[in-house]
Parts: sequence; C-alpha cells; structure tokens
Amino acid sequence: MGMCLDVEGCGFENRANARFCARCGIPLGASLLQKRYEIVDFIGKDRGTVTLRAIDRTRELSVTIRALTPRGATAQEQEDFLQDAELAVALSARVDDPGSIRVTDYGKDGPLVFLVKSESASPSSTLVRQESNPLFRSPLPLPGKGVDEEEAAATQLRIMIPSYVENAQAASAQKEMGQPDWLAQGNLAYERGNYEEALQAYEEATALDVVSVEAWRSKGATLLCLGRAEEALLAYDHAISLYPKDPELWTARANVLRELRRPDEEMYCYDQALAHDPDYVYAWSGRGMALAEQNQPEEALLAFDRALLIDPRQSIVWQAMGDTLYSLHRYEEALIAIDRALALDQSRASLWDTKGNILRRLGQAEQALALHEHAIQMDEQNATLWFDKGNDLRELRRYGEALNDYDHALALDPTLAGAWYNRGNVLAALHMYEDALASYDQALTYDDGLTSAWYNKGSLLHELQRHEEALVAFDRALAGDVHYIPAWNNKGLSLFALGRMDEALAALDQATSFAPEEPDAWYNKAVVLEKLGRKQEAISCHEWASSLEQRARSARSSQ
Repeated sequence: MGMCLDVEGCGFENRANARFCARCGIPLGASLLQKRYEIVDFIGKDRGTVTLRAIDRTRELSVTIRALTPRGATAQEQEDFLQDAELAVALSARVDDPGSIRVTDYGKDGPLVFLVKSESASPSSTLVRQESNPLFRSPLPLPGKGVDEEEAAATQLRIMIPSYVENAQAASAQKEMGQPDWLAQGNLAYERGNYEEALQAYEEATALDVVSVEAWRSKGATLLCLGRAEEALLAYDHAISLYPKDPELWTARANVLRELRRPDEEMYCYDQALAHDPDYVYAWSGRGMALAEQNQPEEALLAFDRALLIDPRQSIVWQAMGDTLYSLHRYEEALIAIDRALALDQSRASLWDTKGNILRRLGQAEQALALHEHAIQMDEQNATLWFDKGNDLRELRRYGEALNDYDHALALDPTLAGAWYNRGNVLAALHMYEDALASYDQALTYDDGLTSAWYNKGSLLHELQRHEEALVAFDRALAGDVHYIPAWNNKGLSLFALGRMDEALAALDQATSFAPEEPDAWYNKAVVLEKLGRKQEAISCHEWASSLEQRARSARSSQ
C-alpha cells in the first residue's frame, strides 16, 4: 500500500502499484511522470496547486514539479495551466543566468497536468518539448505576478470552481499521450450491451485516471447491469467522493440501493440530490417510485407532481403516476395520467397494458381486450400481457379463451402466481374442481402469501366436503389477513360440517365482530346457535340479519 504524500491534507492508503492517490489524485512517492520524473517528496500546496520534489531520470537532476491538484480541477483550468506552462518554457529559454529557476518542461500524465522547474546551469541545459499538443492555443498574456520570487511568472494559475473533466477533453488528452481512449471504448461497448467488455475498458480508464468521475460513474452503471450491485455501489461512492455536488451521481447511487433493498439509504440519496439541485427531475421521479414501492402512495404522488411540474414531458413519470393512482383504485384519475403518457409515447406496450387494466376496472372489458391485443402485437413474449388479456376474457365469461391465454402466459413465465390463481378461478367456474385445486397449489408454490388463493382453495375444498383440508387453507388465509371476513365465515361453516359447534360459533363471532353489517355471517351464526339449543339468541341473530338485508335492498332501490 502507498500512502499519499500529502499526509496532513489527505493521507489516503492506496493499493499496491498505484501511481496516483485515489482520493486526491496527486502522484505517489517513487512513481514516474511520463516515465521520466520520479517523485521523491511533497513540498507543499497552495491555491489549488501542489509542489513536489522529483528526479529527472534522463539527466539525473533534482527538479521541482508544480501541478494542478486533480480533484478540484476543471478541463478548462487544465488547459489554461498548460497554456501558461507552454509560454513559461518559451520565456525560460531566454534566461541563461546560472542559478536562476526556469520552467523546463510541462505535460499531462493520467489525471495530472504539471510543469517542471529546475535550476539553470547554463543556457544549453534548457529542455524543449519535442511534440505539439493540440489542446494548446496561441499563448495568452501572463496574469499579474503575485507569487514568491523563486516562482516563474507563468506559475500564477487561474483557480475556478471545482468540477470534473468531461469526456471530450479527457479523450483528447489520452490521444495526445498515445494511449487508448478507454472511456470512449467502454461507452461504445456499453451502448451495444457488451457489459463485460465495457467493464474491462472502464477498469483501464479508472486505473489510468483515478479522478475521472465519468469513468467511475460509467463503471458503476455497468456493474449494475451485470448484477454486481455491491461493486456498483463502491464505484458510485468513489465518483461521489470526487464530485459530491452532482445530483445525477446521487440518483444513480439511489438506484443501486433500490436493487439492494436498502430503502432508508435510497431516500437519503434522493435528499442529497435534491439538496444540490431542487429541480432535478430524475431525483423527484426516483423518489416517487421508491415511495410507491414502500407503500406510501400519497407521498409518491406528491413527488410525481413535483417532477411533472418541472418537466411535463416525462412519459415514464406519467405512467408511474397512473400506476400509483390505479393501486389506490382512483381509476378515472389513473386513466387521465396514462392518456397523458400515451400522448407523449405510444411505443411502450406497458402503457397500453395499464390502460386496458384501468378500463376493465371501469367495467369496459371489451375495450380493455382490444388494448391488450394491441399490446401483445407489440411484445408477443411478454407473459403479463397474455395474463391481462386472459383477465379481460374471464370478465367477459369467455372462460375457454381465458384459459388458453393463461396457459400461454405460463408457458412464457411458469412463476407467474397470478396467472396460476386466475386459471384456478376459471377452472372452478368450469366445474373442473380437481384441476382448479392443482392450479391454486401452483400459485401458492410461487407465492405462499397469496391470501385469496388460500381462501379460494379452502372454499373449493369445503364444497368437495374435504373439511379438514379446508380448515388448513382458511387458517393460512387468516394468517395473512386476520380481518378476512369470508375466511372466518367459511371456516365457521367447515367447523359446523365437522360437528365442532363451539369452534364454529367462535369463528362466526369473529366474522360478525369484524363485519357487523354482513348479513350472511349473522344467518350462519343463527344456525349454529339453533344447533346448540340457544334458541332465543338464534332468533335475535336471524332477525338482525333480515333487517340488514332489508336495509341493503332499500339503499339499492334509492340509488
């Protein structure tokens, strides 16, 4: 491990064989700049620059390296530094006084732009660069002098706000040094979906330029695509350490944390992104999607509102808003949001699918079916689309066709629990009970928390007079939702069929307690009480159930 020479200001422990500090970017001890200047010691730093002692190995002379601190330097600052250094070399060629300090060389190596100063022995000792640099423009006048007399005037640097090197400037500098443009190669491979190849290129880019934010950012994105989320998080952490004010980096880090299912940290990242840019639309949309996943739909809608206020052309956000409103059963509003998304982008099958689901919920199954058929034409291998089309057909009581579509969905994705469940419902409607039970079992294999599947299985077993098995299923349903009133009611019926009257009454007590306005549970309770010989209580329950039914009929007739 090599400790950074700036022990007080940085002191980072770097990996073996590193040339530059991974934290601040300055060269490490014993590293060579341009295979010539061996770094020996740290002298000091001032106003965005660092001064180092080195040995010129081509001439075995002690020299001073003056460099722009990489971490806080923009591409423009680097270019300005090199311009000034070029002019300083030209001016130093005219200085021939023995013992004078002269700028003898300059250049760029990895993340570092630097110039070289040495004590003049004779006019013939002046070094001249042997190659031109396309980054250099015509020399500009030197800024006003204001440094120690030992420093050449050209070392007065223009310090600007911290930023990072953009792709174009970094690529030009690499080309100048005769090195492959690893960042560009990585980007090309990434765009083609060749993520392993892209990762190799980004590894080279970050090794060559440890303070390239773009290289670390791209490496993180690639690792995430490869399913290596923990490593992606480390890459984004490094990028953020170099440029902590970038909302895009914080939002990208949040996406990784979503994959890792660390919601508190994910929300912290969105907060950081919005602290640096309150109008960063992708942070607001990402925050909304995270809140929706965390079952906070109302808060999610507020975030989507903010995102769309900033940029109403975000089709993805309109869709997310529509999906969230759909989950809240606010179907009319959901339809408006999805139509806004479709006005911006009609190329995504998922939008047509969502609109179809909304229309089915609004009682327009025929229109929904047409939209799902259109979506399937766009993406025939999408199991969810076949499942949703099957739901339309089931709603229209076209059970045979619905069954075919569920089977098609399951051929594409056998783990789709909802398709197994609804397939079971269709089979039950067709009186194919054993097949229906098998389908419910498949659904529960892939999602054993599917409460409605346990309930339907129990109800079917009750109809088949397999009451002991039915009780197991009802208990599993109630374990998932203790307020599931139909499960309490039907559990009571199974217990009644088994002659376990006291237990049946206890189950029906639960049903009437949780749903006192439900007449069926009161009727069933009256039957159990009658069987137990508690006739007066049975009569009271029966009368109450009748009054509830009468009240419900009156309410319906008045509508």
